[in-house]
Amino acid sequence: MTVNLPNNFQMLLGLYAYLLPLLLYALFSTVALWDIGRRDGLSAAAVWLWPLAIFALPFVGAVAYLFVGGSSLAPRTKFLAVGGVAAYLVVLGLGAAIGGIS
Repeated sequence: MTVNLPNNFQMLLGLYAYLLPLLLYALFSTVALWDIGRRDGLSAAAVWLWPLAIFALPFVGAVAYLFVGGSSLAPRTKFLAVGGVAAYLVVLGLGAAIGGIS
């Protein structure tokens, strides 16, 4: 029986594929909750429902708030959310292409 161990690059991609979603979730949720806390024009129901959606639907809730929830953040800040998801997809694609992530 032959055991093939991953090389260093495959291990690094596997680590990024594991940790990057956790980092993105923490970042998106923090930015969305911070924006909810500093907005003045939200109704009491929205102040309760958006955080509930952010925590109940981890990625979907925060990204939905940032793009359709009337976030007061600058467009370049919202673009960073798209860039984070794109970076994760690149890591997954590269890892699958070289066999580091199955």
